[in-house]
Amino acid sequence: MIKVALDAMGGDHAPKAIVEGAILAAKEAQGKYGIVLTGPEDVIKAELASFGYDGTGMEIHHAPDVVTMEDSPTVVLKQKQNSGLFACVALQKAGKVQASISAGNSGGMMAACLMVLGRVGSMPRPAIACDVPSFGRNITLLDCGANVDEKATALVHFGICGSIYAETMLGIKNPKVGLLNMGEEEKKGTEVLQEAHQLLKQAPINFIGNVEGRDIMLGETDVIVTGGYTGNVVLKLMEGFYEYHVKTFGKIAGPAGDRFHEDWDYSNRGGAMLLGLKGTGLITHGRANAKVIKNAVDLAFRLANNQVAEKIADKLSQVA
Repeated sequence: MIKVALDAMGGDHAPKAIVEGAILAAKEAQGKYGIVLTGPEDVIKAELASFGYDGTGMEIHHAPDVVTMEDSPTVVLKQKQNSGLFACVALQKAGKVQASISAGNSGGMMAACLMVLGRVGSMPRPAIACDVPSFGRNITLLDCGANVDEKATALVHFGICGSIYAETMLGIKNPKVGLLNMGEEEKKGTEVLQEAHQLLKQAPINFIGNVEGRDIMLGETDVIVTGGYTGNVVLKLMEGFYEYHVKTFGKIAGPAGDRFHEDWDYSNRGGAMLLGLKGTGLITHGRANAKVIKNAVDLAFRLANNQVAEKIADKLSQVA
C-alpha cells in the first residue's frame, strides 16, 4: 500500500488544520492509501482525540522537534532532523512511505527533499510546479519559486518535467509546452531565454515557442515554463486576483460562478509539486486549511501511484 507522510506541525494553523485535513483524507481514501503523521506524538494524539477520530488509516511517527518559519534550510538539515518536516522526507528515503508533504518552512522542505531524496539526472534543483486556471481548464506553470537565475538548460529540464506531469496526471496527450517571454519572436527576452528557446526546440517535448503573460489565461498551452522568480510573481498575482475578486464581488451565483470559484480557489489544488526529485515531495500554502491538506494528501498519493517521479527520471536520462 502507498503511504503518504504528512508534517503535522507545518503551517500557520498546525497542528489542528493538518490533523483535520488528514482525517478528511483518510475518510475519503477508505483504505486506498495510508497516512503517516510526523511530529510530537502526544500533540498528534491529542488533536486526533479532539476530533473524536480513532486513527483508522493513520500512523504516527514521533518527531519531537519543530521547524519554525525563521529556521534556515541549514538549521533544518543540521539541527532539526528530529522534526516532523525532516522526518516525513526521511521516511520516504527509507522506503516506509512513498510521498512527503509539509505546509511549513518551504525552504527547509525544499532543502530536505533535495539533500535526502536527491535529484534526477542532470537537473540541478527541482522545480515547483503548480496547476493554474486557464480558459476552461487548468494548465501547469513551473518553476514557481524554487530557483533563481537559472541557466537555459534548467528551463529545458522544467519543460520536460511539466510535460510528463501534464501527460500523466492531467491526461493530455503530447502536451503543448510554451516558454514565458515578453514576445513571441525567438529573439525576444534575455540571453538565457533566447538560448532556452533554441534548446527547447531540440528537446523531446512538444515545444510551441514563446508565449506571453496573457496566454496563461487563454487555454491554448498546456505547460508554461519560466524562471522561479517570474513564476512566483505570476502565481502570487493570480492568487491576489482571486482574493480581490472575492472581496469585491463575493460569491457569484449560478453555474458560471461555481466554475469560476472552482477554477480560481487555490485551496482546491492542495499543493505545489517538487518535480525532478528521486521521489514525491509537496509543499502547501502556509495558510493551508483542512481542505487544502486533504487535497494535498490525495494529490501526493496520485503522484506516487502514477509514478510521475520515475517517468520524469526516465525522460531526463535522454537529455544531457
